[in-house]
Amino acid sequence: MKPLLRNSLLILLALVLALGAGGYAYWRRHEAQAPENRYRLQAVGRGDITQTVSANGTLNPVVLVNVGTQVSGTVTRLFVDFNDKVEKGQPLLELDRSLFEAQSRQSEASIGNVAATLDLARANEARMQALFKEEYVSRQELDQAIQARRSAEAQLRQAQAAADKDKVNLGYTVMRSPVSGIVVDRVIDLGQTVAASYQTPTLIKIAQDLSEMRIDSSVAEADVGKIKEGQKVRFTVDAFPDRLHHPKEDQWLFRLLRARTGEADALIDELQRPHAHE
Repeated sequence: MKPLLRNSLLILLALVLALGAGGYAYWRRHEAQAPENRYRLQAVGRGDITQTVSANGTLNPVVLVNVGTQVSGTVTRLFVDFNDKVEKGQPLLELDRSLFEAQSRQSEASIGNVAATLDLARANEARMQALFKEEYVSRQELDQAIQARRSAEAQLRQAQAAADKDKVNLGYTVMRSPVSGIVVDRVIDLGQTVAASYQTPTLIKIAQDLSEMRIDSSVAEADVGKIKEGQKVRFTVDAFPDRLHHPKEDQWLFRLLRARTGEADALIDELQRPHAHE
Protein backbone atom coordinates (compact mmCIF):
# COMPACT_ATOMS: atom_id res chain seq x y z
CA MET A 1 0.00 0.00 0.00
CA LYS A 2 2.87 2.42 0.69
CA PRO A 3 4.22 2.45 -2.91
CA LEU A 4 0.67 3.14 -4.25
CA LEU A 5 0.15 6.00 -1.78
CA ARG A 6 3.51 7.47 -2.69
CA ASN A 7 2.70 7.38 -6.40
CA SER A 8 -0.63 9.11 -5.80
CA LEU A 9 1.05 11.88 -3.84
CA LEU A 10 3.58 12.40 -6.63
CA ILE A 11 0.83 12.62 -9.26
CA LEU A 12 -1.14 15.11 -7.14
CA LEU A 13 1.97 17.23 -6.59
CA ALA A 14 2.68 17.26 -10.35
CA LEU A 15 -0.88 18.42 -11.08
CA VAL A 16 -0.61 21.22 -8.55
CA LEU A 17 2.67 22.38 -10.01
CA ALA A 18 1.22 22.29 -13.56
CA LEU A 19 -1.83 24.32 -12.56
CA GLY A 20 0.38 26.82 -10.76
CA ALA A 21 2.64 27.23 -13.77
CA GLY A 22 -0.35 27.68 -16.08
CA GLY A 23 -1.95 30.26 -13.84
CA TYR A 24 1.29 32.21 -13.58
CA ALA A 25 1.73 32.20 -17.35
CA TYR A 26 -1.85 33.44 -17.84
CA TRP A 27 -1.28 36.23 -15.31
CA ARG A 28 1.95 37.26 -16.99
CA ARG A 29 0.29 37.45 -20.38
CA HIS A 30 -2.94 39.30 -19.46
CA GLU A 31 -2.22 41.16 -16.26
CA ALA A 32 1.43 42.07 -16.39
CA GLN A 33 1.17 43.50 -19.97
CA ALA A 34 1.14 47.31 -20.28
CA PRO A 35 -2.35 48.85 -20.95
CA GLU A 36 -1.16 50.60 -24.12
CA ASN A 37 -0.17 47.20 -25.49
CA ARG A 38 -3.40 45.56 -24.47
CA TYR A 39 -5.86 48.20 -25.70
CA ARG A 40 -6.27 50.51 -28.67
CA LEU A 41 -6.24 54.04 -27.38
CA GLN A 42 -7.69 57.11 -29.07
CA ALA A 43 -7.95 60.70 -27.94
CA VAL A 44 -11.49 61.89 -27.24
CA GLY A 45 -12.75 64.38 -29.82
CA ARG A 46 -15.59 65.33 -32.13
CA GLY A 47 -16.04 63.74 -35.56
CA ASP A 48 -18.52 63.18 -38.35
CA ILE A 49 -20.79 60.16 -38.69
CA THR A 50 -21.09 59.11 -42.31
CA GLN A 51 -24.27 57.56 -43.65
CA THR A 52 -23.97 55.86 -47.02
CA VAL A 53 -26.45 54.66 -49.62
CA SER A 54 -25.31 51.56 -51.48
CA ALA A 55 -26.51 50.41 -54.88
CA ASN A 56 -25.40 47.82 -57.41
CA GLY A 57 -25.17 48.48 -61.12
CA THR A 58 -23.20 47.99 -64.29
CA LEU A 59 -20.43 50.09 -65.80
CA ASN A 60 -21.12 50.77 -69.47
CA PRO A 61 -19.78 53.06 -72.18
CA VAL A 62 -21.60 56.35 -72.60
CA VAL A 63 -22.15 55.56 -76.30
CA LEU A 64 -22.62 51.87 -77.14
CA VAL A 65 -23.70 51.17 -80.73
CA ASN A 66 -25.44 47.89 -81.56
CA VAL A 67 -24.67 46.99 -85.16
CA GLY A 68 -27.33 44.79 -86.75
CA THR A 69 -28.40 43.64 -90.18
CA GLN A 70 -31.32 44.65 -92.38
CA VAL A 71 -31.06 41.60 -94.64
CA SER A 72 -30.82 37.87 -94.05
CA GLY A 73 -28.02 35.60 -95.13
CA THR A 74 -24.99 33.54 -94.19
CA VAL A 75 -21.86 35.20 -92.85
CA THR A 76 -19.10 34.59 -95.38
CA ARG A 77 -16.40 37.00 -94.13
CA LEU A 78 -15.49 38.53 -90.77
CA PHE A 79 -13.21 41.55 -90.75
CA VAL A 80 -13.07 42.39 -87.01
CA ASP A 81 -12.83 40.64 -83.67
CA PHE A 82 -12.98 41.52 -79.97
CA ASN A 83 -11.05 44.64 -78.88
CA ASP A 84 -10.34 45.71 -82.46
CA LYS A 85 -10.27 49.43 -83.16
CA VAL A 86 -12.53 50.39 -86.05
CA GLU A 87 -13.11 53.57 -88.01
CA LYS A 88 -16.39 54.95 -89.24
CA GLY A 89 -17.34 53.24 -92.52
CA GLN A 90 -14.93 50.33 -92.03
CA PRO A 91 -16.34 46.92 -93.12
CA LEU A 92 -17.20 44.65 -90.20
CA LEU A 93 -18.58 41.54 -91.87
CA GLU A 94 -20.07 40.37 -95.15
CA LEU A 95 -23.06 38.16 -95.90
CA ASP A 96 -23.52 35.84 -98.86
CA ARG A 97 -24.18 38.06 -101.91
CA SER A 98 -25.34 35.40 -104.39
CA LEU A 99 -29.11 35.80 -104.00
CA PHE A 100 -28.93 39.58 -103.84
CA GLU A 101 -26.77 39.81 -106.96
CA ALA A 102 -29.23 37.56 -108.84
CA GLN A 103 -32.16 39.69 -107.68
CA SER A 104 -30.35 42.83 -108.82
CA ARG A 105 -29.75 41.35 -112.28
CA GLN A 106 -33.40 40.35 -112.47
CA SER A 107 -34.45 43.90 -111.68
CA GLU A 108 -32.17 45.28 -114.39
CA ALA A 109 -33.74 42.87 -116.88
CA SER A 110 -37.21 44.00 -115.83
CA ILE A 111 -36.20 47.59 -116.54
CA GLY A 112 -35.15 46.62 -120.05
CA ASN A 113 -38.42 44.77 -120.67
CA VAL A 114 -40.57 47.66 -119.45
CA ALA A 115 -38.46 50.16 -121.44
CA ALA A 116 -39.17 48.19 -124.61
CA THR A 117 -42.89 48.21 -123.79
CA LEU A 118 -42.72 51.97 -123.29
CA ASP A 119 -41.04 52.48 -126.67
CA LEU A 120 -43.83 50.51 -128.34
CA ALA A 121 -46.51 52.44 -126.48
CA ARG A 122 -44.99 55.77 -127.54
CA ALA A 123 -44.82 54.63 -131.16
CA ASN A 124 -48.47 53.52 -131.08
CA GLU A 125 -49.46 56.85 -129.56
CA ALA A 126 -47.64 58.76 -132.31
CA ARG A 127 -49.38 56.71 -135.02
CA MET A 128 -52.75 57.21 -133.37
CA GLN A 129 -52.15 60.94 -133.21
CA ALA A 130 -51.47 61.04 -136.95
CA LEU A 131 -54.45 58.82 -137.80
CA PHE A 132 -56.73 60.81 -135.52
CA LYS A 133 -55.86 64.02 -137.38
CA GLU A 134 -56.92 62.32 -140.64
CA GLU A 135 -60.04 61.03 -138.83
CA TYR A 136 -59.13 57.40 -139.49
CA VAL A 137 -59.45 56.41 -135.81
CA SER A 138 -61.84 57.45 -133.10
CA ARG A 139 -61.07 59.55 -130.05
CA GLN A 140 -61.47 56.48 -127.86
CA GLU A 141 -58.69 54.62 -129.68
CA LEU A 142 -56.38 57.63 -129.24
CA ASP A 143 -57.17 57.79 -125.53
CA GLN A 144 -56.38 54.09 -125.21
CA ALA A 145 -52.99 54.64 -126.83
CA ILE A 146 -52.25 57.56 -124.48
CA GLN A 147 -53.28 55.46 -121.49
CA ALA A 148 -51.02 52.60 -122.62
CA ARG A 149 -48.08 55.00 -122.88
CA ARG A 150 -48.69 56.44 -119.41
CA SER A 151 -49.07 52.97 -117.93
CA ALA A 152 -45.77 51.90 -119.47
CA GLU A 153 -44.06 54.99 -118.00
CA ALA A 154 -45.41 54.15 -114.55
CA GLN A 155 -44.26 50.55 -114.89
CA LEU A 156 -40.80 51.77 -115.84
CA ARG A 157 -40.59 53.96 -112.74
CA GLN A 158 -41.76 51.03 -110.64
CA ALA A 159 -39.12 48.75 -112.15
CA GLN A 160 -36.42 51.36 -111.56
CA ALA A 161 -37.51 51.70 -107.91
CA ALA A 162 -37.37 47.92 -107.47
CA ALA A 163 -33.88 47.88 -108.99
CA ASP A 164 -32.75 50.66 -106.63
CA LYS A 165 -34.14 48.68 -103.68
CA ASP A 166 -32.27 45.56 -104.76
CA LYS A 167 -29.04 47.54 -105.07
CA VAL A 168 -29.51 48.90 -101.56
CA ASN A 169 -30.12 45.39 -100.21
CA LEU A 170 -27.01 44.22 -102.03
CA GLY A 171 -25.05 46.97 -100.30
CA TYR A 172 -26.45 45.87 -96.93
CA THR A 173 -24.66 42.53 -97.30
CA VAL A 174 -21.50 44.38 -96.25
CA MET A 175 -22.02 45.81 -92.77
CA ARG A 176 -19.91 48.84 -91.94
CA SER A 177 -19.15 50.55 -88.67
CA PRO A 178 -21.41 53.56 -88.06
CA VAL A 179 -18.92 55.12 -85.61
CA SER A 180 -15.26 55.01 -84.72
CA GLY A 181 -14.55 53.00 -81.58
CA ILE A 182 -13.63 49.60 -80.15
CA VAL A 183 -15.41 46.28 -80.67
CA VAL A 184 -16.55 45.14 -77.22
CA ASP A 185 -18.78 42.24 -78.25
CA ARG A 186 -19.30 39.98 -81.26
CA VAL A 187 -22.23 37.54 -81.21
CA ILE A 188 -21.80 36.13 -84.71
CA ASP A 189 -19.39 33.56 -86.16
CA LEU A 190 -18.26 32.69 -89.65
CA GLY A 191 -20.80 30.50 -91.45
CA GLN A 192 -23.68 31.43 -89.16
CA THR A 193 -27.01 32.41 -90.72
CA VAL A 194 -28.71 35.58 -89.56
CA ALA A 195 -32.38 36.33 -90.13
CA ALA A 196 -33.61 39.91 -90.29
CA SER A 197 -37.17 40.21 -89.00
CA TYR A 198 -39.23 42.93 -87.33
CA GLN A 199 -36.54 43.19 -84.65
CA THR A 200 -33.07 43.72 -86.10
CA PRO A 201 -30.62 41.19 -84.61
CA THR A 202 -27.52 42.63 -82.96
CA LEU A 203 -24.30 41.19 -84.38
CA ILE A 204 -21.53 43.48 -83.11
CA LYS A 205 -21.33 46.04 -80.30
CA ILE A 206 -19.01 49.01 -80.63
CA ALA A 207 -18.07 51.36 -77.78
CA GLN A 208 -17.36 54.81 -79.14
CA ASP A 209 -15.06 55.95 -76.30
CA LEU A 210 -14.03 53.77 -73.36
CA SER A 211 -12.47 56.73 -71.59
CA GLU A 212 -15.99 57.97 -70.82
CA MET A 213 -18.13 55.50 -68.92
CA ARG A 214 -21.45 55.63 -67.12
CA ILE A 215 -23.02 53.66 -64.29
CA ASP A 216 -26.45 52.16 -64.87
CA SER A 217 -27.81 51.56 -61.39
CA SER A 218 -31.03 51.64 -59.39
CA VAL A 219 -31.52 52.99 -55.88
CA ALA A 220 -34.02 51.50 -53.45
CA GLU A 221 -37.10 53.60 -52.85
CA ALA A 222 -36.33 53.79 -49.12
CA ASP A 223 -32.94 55.42 -49.87
CA VAL A 224 -34.01 57.94 -52.49
CA GLY A 225 -34.82 60.62 -49.94
CA LYS A 226 -31.30 60.42 -48.50
CA ILE A 227 -29.67 61.42 -51.81
CA LYS A 228 -28.98 65.12 -52.26
CA GLU A 229 -27.43 66.96 -55.15
CA GLY A 230 -23.73 67.58 -54.70
CA GLN A 231 -23.08 64.60 -52.43
CA LYS A 232 -19.84 62.70 -52.92
CA VAL A 233 -20.07 59.52 -54.93
CA ARG A 234 -17.56 56.70 -55.06
CA PHE A 235 -17.70 53.23 -56.52
CA THR A 236 -15.72 50.04 -56.99
CA VAL A 237 -15.72 47.39 -59.71
CA ASP A 238 -15.60 43.62 -59.29
CA ALA A 239 -12.31 43.34 -61.20
CA PHE A 240 -10.53 45.65 -58.71
CA PRO A 241 -12.50 45.58 -55.44
CA ASP A 242 -9.71 47.35 -53.49
CA ARG A 243 -9.66 50.40 -55.78
CA LEU A 244 -11.99 53.24 -54.88
CA HIS A 245 -13.02 55.37 -57.83
CA HIS A 246 -14.37 58.92 -57.60
CA PRO A 247 -16.36 60.22 -60.60
CA LYS A 248 -15.31 63.58 -61.96
CA GLU A 249 -18.87 64.88 -62.02
CA ASP A 250 -20.85 63.79 -58.99
CA GLN A 251 -23.82 65.83 -60.12
CA TRP A 252 -24.03 63.97 -63.43
CA LEU A 253 -23.89 60.60 -61.68
CA PHE A 254 -26.39 61.77 -59.11
CA ARG A 255 -28.85 62.70 -61.82
CA LEU A 256 -28.33 59.33 -63.46
CA LEU A 257 -29.15 57.56 -60.21
CA ARG A 258 -32.19 59.76 -59.66
CA ALA A 259 -33.42 59.05 -63.18
CA ARG A 260 -33.58 55.36 -62.30
CA THR A 261 -35.98 56.10 -59.43
CA GLY A 262 -38.42 58.44 -61.14
CA GLU A 263 -41.50 56.82 -59.61
CA ALA A 264 -40.11 57.14 -56.11
CA ASP A 265 -39.22 60.79 -56.73
CA ALA A 266 -42.72 61.52 -57.93
CA LEU A 267 -44.15 59.86 -54.81
CA ILE A 268 -41.92 61.89 -52.50
CA ASP A 269 -42.85 65.14 -54.27
CA GLU A 270 -46.52 64.29 -53.95
CA LEU A 271 -46.16 63.60 -50.23
CA GLN A 272 -44.28 66.85 -49.65
CA ARG A 273 -46.79 69.11 -51.41
CA PRO A 274 -49.33 69.35 -48.52
CA HIS A 275 -46.56 70.27 -46.06
CA ALA A 276 -45.35 73.02 -48.37
CA HIS A 277 -48.76 74.70 -48.26
CA GLU A 278 -48.84 74.53 -44.50
